[in-house]
Amino acid sequence: MQNRFRRRAALLVMLVAICGCRPEPQDTRHHVVFLYPIEDNRPMVEGLIRHFEALHPDINLEVRAVPGNQYQAKIKTLVAAGEPPDVFVCGDVTFPYLRPFVADLSDLCRRDAKEIDFADYFPAVQRSFTIDRHIYFLPQAFNVSLLYYNKRLFRQSGERFPSSNWSWSDYAEAGRRLTKRAPGGLVVSWGSTITTGWWGEWLTLVHGAGGDFFNPDVTACTLDTPQALQGLTFYRDKIYKNGFAPAPGEGASTGFRSNTFAMEFGGHTGNWKSYRQIPDLEWDIEALPKGPSGRRGGELSLSAMGIAKKTKEREAAWQFIKFMSGKEAIEAFAKFGYPAVRRSIAAMPFYALQPPLNKRALEVAMESAEPDPDAPDFMEIALDLVQPEIDEMLSDGMPPEAAARRATRSADSFLKTQISRRVR
Repeated sequence: MQNRFRRRAALLVMLVAICGCRPEPQDTRHHVVFLYPIEDNRPMVEGLIRHFEALHPDINLEVRAVPGNQYQAKIKTLVAAGEPPDVFVCGDVTFPYLRPFVADLSDLCRRDAKEIDFADYFPAVQRSFTIDRHIYFLPQAFNVSLLYYNKRLFRQSGERFPSSNWSWSDYAEAGRRLTKRAPGGLVVSWGSTITTGWWGEWLTLVHGAGGDFFNPDVTACTLDTPQALQGLTFYRDKIYKNGFAPAPGEGASTGFRSNTFAMEFGGHTGNWKSYRQIPDLEWDIEALPKGPSGRRGGELSLSAMGIAKKTKEREAAWQFIKFMSGKEAIEAFAKFGYPAVRRSIAAMPFYALQPPLNKRALEVAMESAEPDPDAPDFMEIALDLVQPEIDEMLSDGMPPEAAARRATRSADSFLKTQISRRVR
């Protein structure tokens, strides 16, 4: 009896031990790390993420949000450390630097072409994400340089609204007439803003005059050519010769939002949401005025998503970025305030009723705009080497020729160093 009891007790102990050692159920879902910059669109983006996960229960997204002003440094640090996220926000501006680390998606695009419906993207958007006949990212939104104008200030001055046939001269003449001063000479409303601190406006004017930032093979800076100088001179003359734009530190700090500027040259589509929230700001858009080289020069850039070349979850990551560039997601982006990258969304009634009303100007602007220079170090050269000279040209009265010469010399020195390193 005792032996039987002992045997049963031993069997019970063994069963308990076996059950206690049973492994926990494993998460068999695909794990995808997604890095994106935090902006005011965060609730919209995270709502799309939740919907995607509901549609794809086999995919777990680990979302790593980074403040927008820290995002570029963060992605570069992760890439340099060999630890890029599976999916990240990129676009044609950052692509030259990220190109060695971004997966070529061309085969997946061919496989799923019918589902993606490439013909639904605007032609200029298609051209922007097709690089050397390869596709490395899919878009969610775009920016194109435009001329914004304050309809109330135009009406008060008896000015006709800008047209698609405007030239730089038309823009400057209207700007002078629209600049209003109080009896003591204090400006109460300016003809136009002037964008300082980055290349958004001055490089657009360089292009509009027929100049370029680099030569075709990106071995030399060309900001000291006669064409580039013509654009830089027009930029500076807005303040010191024509007097319809404020010098740095003058004018309302909120710019076009302040309702005290009649125009904004080269404004971003990313401003649409904030402009729509100002009840008494009556505004619309037009394509940029034509420069000496015609309607050339506006910046076209994409906000898009790419996949790391080293990802172990290529298919799962692909399903996510395909969703984020699909019609449902683009409709959400458009309702939030971004211009639609897809024709079908642009044709929806809600889109037509949102300001700006002249959305035809978007298509005109996109057809003549161009991406930023295809150089890995463009942003560093533009902001760290060239921009200080441009700033001095505006604030301290440095002649455009001197600013361009010094900027070109600094950029060329940097390029020679980089070329020498690559040769070694």
